[in-house]
Formats: sequence, C-alpha cells, structure tokens
Amino acid sequence: MENLTGEKVRIKNKTLNTVPYWEKAYGKKQNYKNHKSIHFRGEIKIVGKEDDVQECKECYRLLPLTAFTSHYMRSDGAFVLKKGCRECHVQLRKEQRETRKIAPPKPDYCDNCHNNKKLEIDHIHGSVIFRGWLCSNCNTGIGAVGDTLEGVLRAAIYLEKDKSKIIKTLNDLE
Repeated sequence: MENLTGEKVRIKNKTLNTVPYWEKAYGKKQNYKNHKSIHFRGEIKIVGKEDDVQECKECYRLLPLTAFTSHYMRSDGAFVLKKGCRECHVQLRKEQRETRKIAPPKPDYCDNCHNNKKLEIDHIHGSVIFRGWLCSNCNTGIGAVGDTLEGVLRAAIYLEKDKSKIIKTLNDLE
C-alpha cells in the first residue's frame, strides 16, 4: 500500500475487513501443539498419541484411547475425546431410558427450584431409582456437588459462613 507521497507503507494492524470471521467472533485462533500429540482413526484426527491411556471419569479405570468416543472437534480439525469411556456412557444411557419408563408424568415445575424450565429426569446413578424432575440448572448443580447431601451442605456452608442462618433457612423451607 502506498501513502499520499507514493512511498510504500506496511500496514501493521489488520482492519476489520481483512480479519477472518472466526477471529472477529472468537478472538485469535488458539495455537495447538504440533502434530506430535495427534493420531488418526482412519481419516479422523484424534488428540493424543495412539498408545496413550486416559482415566474414565465414571469408573476410574485407566483405558487406552480407543475405549473413548470423540466429543468435539477443535479448530485445527482434531477431535477431543470424551472423559467417560464407551462402556460407562452406554450404561448411563441405559439407566436413563429405564428410569424414564418408570417415571411419573412430567410436572409443570422443577421439584427443587419450582421454576417452569425444561425439565430432566433425575435418578440415582448406578440404578434406575427415580428421584424427581429437575431443571437442567438444578440437575447440573446437584451433580456437580457429587449427588450427595454432604456435597450440598458443604456448598451451603461455603456460601453462608453463619451456620445458624442455614438452619433457619431449612426451617423456613419446611
């Protein structure tokens, strides 16, 4: 490009017209490691070396990467694998199908927060025991604290340092 005097000028900053769409929307493209940590399943690029092992987040077994399915594709075209193995994923889906068969009709409101958002079945993992209908926020939140009363109470104590307020709130909810 030339300036008004005819000298060649180098443009240091990109203008919006020359920036690729994904960079405008999401910022700079991530720089991934070289292809040393990628292997192929047929024509599909998978993140990780072919002889690597990964721990399943459900059963905690160390398994080869072939025991995991693809989760999502990175911007460089390589697929990232799920954290749970195929066997655990199939078992969880089976539990969900069986629990759905025995579940009562879907109510209008979440059993926990009483909002009328999209409801999901909540069940005890490892069984087909139905617990209730929860919105996705409640279901995710309870699952994130371990699906246990202890986890929920630890979170309550963390949020409210004064334990007497927690007891008062529990009494008000009854």
